[in-house]
Order: sequence, then structure tokens, then C-alpha cells
Amino acid sequence: MKHPTWRKHFKNFAVTSSRKLSLKGKMNCFIKPLIQPMTPILVNRSQISDLLWNNHIQRSQQSVVYAYSFYLDSVCIEWKALVWPSEEDYQVVMPLPVRTKAGKMIVYQPLFCQYLGLFTVNSLTSPQVEAFLTSLSSHFSYISAYSFNPDNYRLVNIGSFRFNELKFQEQSTYYLRLGHDYSKIYNHYSKDRQRNVERSRRYNWTLEQSTDINPLIHLFKENHASRIFGGVNPDAYARLQLLFERLNLHEKAEIWYAVKEGRIHAGILLVRNCNRIIYLFNAADKIGRSGNARTFLLDCYFKVHASKPMIFDFESPEVSSIASFYNSFGSIENSYMMIRKNQLVFPFRQIQEWRRNLMLKTR
Repeated sequence: MKHPTWRKHFKNFAVTSSRKLSLKGKMNCFIKPLIQPMTPILVNRSQISDLLWNNHIQRSQQSVVYAYSFYLDSVCIEWKALVWPSEEDYQVVMPLPVRTKAGKMIVYQPLFCQYLGLFTVNSLTSPQVEAFLTSLSSHFSYISAYSFNPDNYRLVNIGSFRFNELKFQEQSTYYLRLGHDYSKIYNHYSKDRQRNVERSRRYNWTLEQSTDINPLIHLFKENHASRIFGGVNPDAYARLQLLFERLNLHEKAEIWYAVKEGRIHAGILLVRNCNRIIYLFNAADKIGRSGNARTFLLDCYFKVHASKPMIFDFESPEVSSIASFYNSFGSIENSYMMIRKNQLVFPFRQIQEWRRNLMLKTR
């Protein structure tokens, strides 16, 4: 006995089901890439192409001299990086200064490197920030300090609540935009700073530009080093010397000295990259301080570069008196985010916390 009606319905059901499965398969082809998680790759320094890396940093929206490979090589004991999507294709990168302590690899913020963070040619997104923070936290149980550049601030701040194991702390630097004529820049100085500029001019300082960093290092050793908690590791001076040589090689460094009667009393080291200048290092002796020599040098620099579309970054430490000095030039406070993490096992966790708290109390 034949059952044409049953066969017809079965055939229609089979075709309809086949079409649904086919459609579902096609939809999956589009859906899977959208829900595929972003997984940054941790790479060693030896795996990083200088050409690809530096080209990416130069073109990135967050470009800053600290992130170039030659700069990281100069200031870091060792460094790695998180990259995405691959070692051959940098769309998002995150340089990570690292060192080994008590057998543990830790992330730290080196001297002469105020901040790093995420660097992208296209606009940075919240999912990218979250993916990189997740990857960073999964690879390292201890982060003594790591600072994100100011351009990362908003998205890192938004994503901070998702990471209970990380401690987020807001930091500040000060920017002065030089894209105005000198008189307008000067008029934004505080009244006290204007008076000090006039006093420095009456001191009859001679301005000298130099390619010799040794007098500046000597000034710092003799007049500032003793006031730093724990002293200054001699390796810091060697790294500064090496950094200056490499910056000079790339034509990114300037040293200005204030001289009186043939003797140097103050100096400043400035680093240029694209439209940004960083006030990296400075020192003055007693005569230089009483004669407002650093105020003289900075004012001269602003006068020379006035009306240029440049940003002067004072690289301010978290010291109120220094921040106030920088702010007196009419600079604007800019925030960036620093993170810490301590998931070391006992007793290393407690020792690191004790050392950090001791440093904070003695500042």
C-alpha cells in the first residue's frame, strides 16, 4: 500500500530541515569570528622585529619615545611584550619591562620611563583593554608598578572594576602646549613664576647647549642623590649615559646648561619625539637654585619653541612641591593609570608590601 501523502510531508520536512541546517551553518560562519575571544600573545625581546615594532610605535595614536625598542633596551633589565593578533602583524602592542627576583618574573616601571601601556594605530577599544589586562594578569603574579599612557586613561579606568586582583591608582603629569606666541605662554605663568623669570634674567645666566651629559650627572650626584630614599643605584647613571648616547644617535636629545663665570650651575635634558618634548632629567646646585637657573632654562626653551604645535611633558613625579612648580608655568594636569598586583605566596607577598609601605612613609 502506497502512502503518497505521508511521503510528501516527509519530503517537505526533510527539505525544510535541510534548509534550516544549511542556513544555521552559514550563520555560524559569520557568528564565530565575532564571538572568538581576543588572545594577546606574550613574546620575548628576541622575537620582536625592531623594524616592525618601531614602525608601529611611530604610527600609533599613543606614540611616545619610551616605547621604541632602542629606548626600552636602554632602560630595561629585560623586556617582553603582549602583541595581537600575531608576531608578524602588530595591531595592538603592550611593552612589558620585566626582571627576575627570588626566582619570579615580575613587571616593573623602569627609571626614565614614565609610562607605557597600549599602542594602537586604530582607535583603542574596551574589549582590547580588557583582553590585554586579562592576559597580563594571567602571566604575572607580581607587578610592582606599571603605568599606562594618558591616552589609555579613560578605557583603563572604565575597565578597572573587572579586575579585583589588580590595584589601580591614578597618577598625573603636566602638559604645556606651545602652539601660541611667547607672550601668551608667559601670561599664563603664575605671578610668582613671572617674578622668578625676571629674577633669573637679572642673574645674567649664559645659556649653553651641549652633547655632554657628564656635568648634568655630576650636578645630580652632588646636589640631589643624597635626598632620595635608599640612595641611587650606580647602575642608574650608567643607564642614563647609555640612554643619552642612543637618543643622540637618533637625534632626539638636547641638553641645556645655565652657566655663570664659566661654571655650570644647572642643566636640563629634553627628549623630542614627533610633536612632544619630555623634560626627562634635571639638576642644579645651590647657586643654580638661588638664581632660578632651571626656570631660566625652561623659559628660554619655551621662547624658542613658541608657536610650534608641540606638547611639553614635564614628567611630574607624585611630589606636590614639584607638581606645583610645573603647574606654575601654566601647564595642565593630565591623568594616567598605574596598576599593581601582589599574588606572591607567603612570606614574599608580606615582605613586598612592607617594603612598599616603608617607601611611601619616608617620601
